Amino acid sequence: MGERRGSGLLRRLAKRLRELRAYMRAEGVDEIARRYLVMNAFDGALAILSVVVSAYFAVGVRDPRFIVAVGLANCMAMGISGFTGTFMTERAERVRRLRELESIMLTSLEDSDFGRVSVLASVYAALVDGLAPMMAAFISLSPLMLAMLIPLDIRLAVYASLGINMATLFALGAFLGHVSRGNLVLSGLKMLAVGCGTALLCTLLGAM
Repeated sequence: MGERRGSGLLRRLAKRLRELRAYMRAEGVDEIARRYLVMNAFDGALAILSVVVSAYFAVGVRDPRFIVAVGLANCMAMGISGFTGTFMTERAERVRRLRELESIMLTSLEDSDFGRVSVLASVYAALVDGLAPMMAAFISLSPLMLAMLIPLDIRLAVYASLGINMATLFALGAFLGHVSRGNLVLSGLKMLAVGCGTALLCTLLGAM
């Protein structure tokens, strides 16, 4: 008896989640989150690229802890800013739309599926926006983090970090090429060119 009740509860929960997911797809939440993911991962990758290049090549820092601390601090600030800014913006837009529908239907939609999805969509988009730069930072800084734990040559760690960073930029560009159904390699190379230009600019500024 208890097993049947538990199974029925799980089925109802799964059905409910599918319904909410369908509402979120209808609202275009995945498309919005995809844009936030690429934009903020790109920002995070470029921020780490500028930190690593400036610290190692321009300033001459040889302590991986300093580079990691500065890089993570920058991307953490970007993540917090992205989460709060996106949540407040998305929430405001969706509340406005909710109020417009309520005025048309002459009834409250706060406890409806549409009202619940407006909250879930705002949180979902904000989480993607906030976590994207942090993910890019951790991926790019992983060799330098490893250098903090084991005796790894700082030069090797820096070049590995830059290589991973460039690979991340290329992957983001290729993903955009996939979304637009364009040339994946060309789109990836465009992102890579932006990264190389940023690294060159940071090096030149440090040499002044």
